[in-house]
Order: sequence, then structure tokens, then C-alpha cells
Amino acid sequence: MTPAFKPLDLCQRNIAALRDCLSKVQSPRLADFIRYMLSIHPTNRLPRRQNFDPMEIPSLLSGVVLVTVHREVDRTRFKMKVVGQDVIDASPVTIGHRYLDEIVAELPAASIIIDTRQKVLETGHAYLRQGPPTMPFTFKMTVLEYIHCPLAEDGETIDQIVSFFSYRGHKGAPAG
Repeated sequence: MTPAFKPLDLCQRNIAALRDCLSKVQSPRLADFIRYMLSIHPTNRLPRRQNFDPMEIPSLLSGVVLVTVHREVDRTRFKMKVVGQDVIDASPVTIGHRYLDEIVAELPAASIIIDTRQKVLETGHAYLRQGPPTMPFTFKMTVLEYIHCPLAEDGETIDQIVSFFSYRGHKGAPAG
């Protein structure tokens, strides 16, 4: 059962999670993304999609992914809405405007792309992953760092998740 969060508690937990993530990241671009997310975060609610303005972070857009959360009777699904060029180039399958469970069906070991976003729904706050990749990509890298950040139109029910991906450690990978 998913715990019930009070909106203010949820908001403060997310801000604390973002600050903690910022202290851990290695990628300068990922750090810039987290600082941007902190700058748009209201003090009494989760940010809305309208708070997130891509025009304020044009140099980071190639690593941004936005998914919508679709709650169905028997499951939750995530649909790719916006996918940055670095993420498109890294994926060995077409990912734009698809449900993540459809993508997982085509990629071995790709369930992590759903599991990590599910953690955002379960905890109500940002989720950071750092380390070697666990699924196939079109180029090899030594470090994959990414963050998933909740967005909520009503301030508490997460309806979208915005992410930033940093691929590092190989000539073919974009700079961190």
C-alpha cells in the first residue's frame, strides 16, 4: 500500500531529496538540472509541469525526458511524452511517445526504466541513480547518472516525472 503523504511533508521531503542528490552527483550538467529543479520548487507543494520551463535550461534539453503517469485499475503505466536527443541517440529502440512497458518488452534488463520511476511514485520524491548501466545502449559508457523528479498538477498526486540523464566514460557518449 502506498503511504499517504501530507502535501507539506511531501514537498519538504522532495526538496531534501533534491539537495541530497545534488551533494552526490558527479555530472556538472546533472547538477545544473537539480539546481534548476530546486529553483522552481514551490515551498508548499510539488512543482507542476507549468513550473518547468524548458526555455530556461536550453543547454540541458538533450538529456531531459518527461513521462506522464497513467493510473489504471490494475496497474500504473508511464508514457514517454518528451525525449531529449541524447536519450534518443542512446536507446537501441524507438522510445518516443511510447509506454515504458512496451519498451521493456523489446529490451533485455530494461525493467529498471519502470522500477525507478515507480520508486518516485512510492516515495513521493526525487530518485537518483548512479553507476554502470544495467541495460543495453547504442554506445558503451562507464557511468550512467540520472534523476527522476516528480511533478504534480494538484501539488501532491504525481502525474508526470521529469528526468535528466548523463552518460559518461566513452568517446561515443555525450559529455556529462
